[in-house]
Amino acid sequence: MSKRLRIALVGAGHMGTYHARAIADRDDADLVAVCDVDRARAARVAASHGAQVVDDVAELTGAVDAAVVAASTSAHEPVALALLEGGIAVLIEKPLAATADEARRIAEAARRTGVVTQVGHILRFDPVTRALAGRRIKPAYVEVSWISRFSFRSMDTGVVMDVMIHGLDVVLLLAGEMPERVDAVGGAVVGPHEDFVSVRLAFPSGCIATLSASRMSRASRRVVRVFAEGAYVKMDYAARTVEWLTPKPGLSDLVRGGATPAEIGMDDLVAVERVPVETEPDALRAQLASFLAAVRGEGDVVVTAEDGVRAVEVAERVIAAAGAG
Repeated sequence: MSKRLRIALVGAGHMGTYHARAIADRDDADLVAVCDVDRARAARVAASHGAQVVDDVAELTGAVDAAVVAASTSAHEPVALALLEGGIAVLIEKPLAATADEARRIAEAARRTGVVTQVGHILRFDPVTRALAGRRIKPAYVEVSWISRFSFRSMDTGVVMDVMIHGLDVVLLLAGEMPERVDAVGGAVVGPHEDFVSVRLAFPSGCIATLSASRMSRASRRVVRVFAEGAYVKMDYAARTVEWLTPKPGLSDLVRGGATPAEIGMDDLVAVERVPVETEPDALRAQLASFLAAVRGEGDVVVTAEDGVRAVEVAERVIAAAGAG
């Protein structure tokens, strides 16, 4: 087996504890250091996994092979730049940075140093997304609904950077291009930043995407619908289901030709495939495995710094459009 990788965790808050457990579960890596602005919090996580507490990321140079950055978004740029300059591979929680300029500086440092850099757009590794691996679809319209309760976390960002950015990354992946027009409306209810936003993205290819995100709902919903020529796909991340609908030959051709056969319903017109969705590994562990493989040179980075930059750039445009609206 390849040598065990030494991993540091920067940011020991809510997400940091999940990352720490995922690292601890692996037999090819060790969590050796934890760094957080709250030293007592870092000490609690470090003690749970036999790691040491580090007060400054500069101390990690030469001591670790890679780091997971789960600190507040506002700290991503200085932390990532320090780690990259020290030759330490980084997995940076989404969003890549608080602003597009900061994100571009991280991406430039990654290019210049040649150090492995991956962004934590975790939906790329979710079993629901993985269920569609190898299938091709050219979207004409994408609808994303991502709503949740107020969590009192990520208070340094609004719902666009905190929640909607999941959907933005998926839409950009499906569309394969940047939007040429962004129209949005949104506002704040209880937080210092926007708590709900609805946006319409128009792409050069003609594809349209609408995304709604809210952290003020009494229930949760995480659904992506993709409409394409000859297919409709529903991806329900909460229910962990994927449905792929295609027209049945025969009756659908009659309807397209103008005929109206009696006593037919949707089940007669379309074939519904319930695509199998695996349960293991979960998204966080699949993401970590992909990152460590890239660090070892055994695989490509799935979500690059450039991917992270594009998501933040579009998110900034959404926030600006919502503010103007």
